[in-house]
Amino acid sequence: MSQIRKEAALNPHQTQLLVSVRNCEEIAPAIAGGCDILDFKDPAHGALGQVDETTLRAVMEYCQQYSVTLPLSMALGELCEWKREQKGLKIPPEITYLKIGFSDSSGSKNWSSDWQNLIQRIEESSGHQHQWIAVAYADWKQADSLAPDEVLEAASENRCAGLLIDTFSKQNGRLLDLLPPDTLGEIIERAKSSQLKIALAGSLRIQDLEILSDLAPDIIGIRGAACLSFNRTSVIQESAISSFRKQMCFRTDSIRSGRGSC
Repeated sequence: MSQIRKEAALNPHQTQLLVSVRNCEEIAPAIAGGCDILDFKDPAHGALGQVDETTLRAVMEYCQQYSVTLPLSMALGELCEWKREQKGLKIPPEITYLKIGFSDSSGSKNWSSDWQNLIQRIEESSGHQHQWIAVAYADWKQADSLAPDEVLEAASENRCAGLLIDTFSKQNGRLLDLLPPDTLGEIIERAKSSQLKIALAGSLRIQDLEILSDLAPDIIGIRGAACLSFNRTSVIQESAISSFRKQMCFRTDSIRSGRGSC
């Protein structure tokens, strides 16, 4: 296999496409399909399912072998899991973005200090200061999570790089079923005023891009839309990612410049 290279610098004027992969076999089709940010997660273990240590080691070796220079992201699961299970995992310093969710945290008085302790523990272990992405769930009540406004406020107060709005349960509905565009727009405006990157995910489909492009998030994240038959636990398809990417470019360029540039 030839070297895989892509410019890592983020273009602030173009919405980035994040694609979540679960193993080495899915990396090449994700990049060939046009992803800008390569995200590692295990969809079999929830919205932010964390890959195991063996898989993490394998994907990092792959990225080094094939000179993958895309920004790398990783899902760390839920804050409550780290506290309950006393999880331990050394995060490679090459991982730029770390995502954490807050399900089962709405009744906790110590979630903020628990989060800070986790950040400190992981960064001391990796010897690197990662860019943290706080995850707000559109179905936050069903997830017993913090409300999106609370997560946004905490993200801006705790040196986070960004805010991801996702869905916790893929059975509760898709992102735009749960949060209307006006509400999303208000959250996005507040996040950007706090200098936070804003990412949107949650069973998104190509047809959602007409609305999402108007909202102008920094990042759009997909898993199901990248897979066979929209099944997020199925295999990644280059053609599905390429189709999504092309429509992203078309919608963005038609709004911002009136001509294609992707």
